[in-house]
Amino acid sequence: MVCPYCYVGLKKLDKALTATRLGDHFEKSWHSYRLDPGFPVDISENTPTYLAQRKGVPVGQVMVTFQRLTEQGAQYGIDFQFEKALTFNTLKAHQLIQWSKTKGKTDALEEALFEAHFTLGMDLSKTEVLMSIIEHVGLPVEEAKASMKNQQYILQIEDDRYTASQYGIRGVPYFIFGEKVIVSGAMPDPVFENTLKSFASQIQHADSVTEHHTGEVCDIDGNCY
Repeated sequence: MVCPYCYVGLKKLDKALTATRLGDHFEKSWHSYRLDPGFPVDISENTPTYLAQRKGVPVGQVMVTFQRLTEQGAQYGIDFQFEKALTFNTLKAHQLIQWSKTKGKTDALEEALFEAHFTLGMDLSKTEVLMSIIEHVGLPVEEAKASMKNQQYILQIEDDRYTASQYGIRGVPYFIFGEKVIVSGAMPDPVFENTLKSFASQIQHADSVTEHHTGEVCDIDGNCY
């Protein structure tokens, strides 16, 4: 929920599913990949300021980089407001994402977290803010609070981290279609459309060929390129 290319990549995937009319044949399965996991818990910092300090460059230079992403996002209906965005430890949010799978509402929660972070500038380090989003998407707040005390969901986050290491994943977004076709990064729209068609064809013909396409990603240190 803090990777801009993941937000754009999601929109690209959804657009391709609609364009190819294959949406009814696919089901999304979300996995955790924490960016900047060493960031302190229960605090937040303005993202442009934080990145400028970490990289040793002026804030204006960081914002120039964000401008390209803002223009790209607008093509997919994303209102990036990077000047409002906050950097925080994402563990709590990932716990809620894992829990939301038990309710079949992960797509809705992910979308809400993306918008809360990138457009509204909400402080997702705060439990009360996360609970307001949980309520907004129609999930039970008390159950959500309890899930954040359940070690099971932290273990699921760790399982996803291990699986990512087995795949050699070093950045997100990272899309895996039936263990056969991989799209790494927010690739151009035709790549997503052609990948969906290729995967559907492989399933139909029991083809075991693996494809791997690579584009723009955010890495585990929180760098996006």
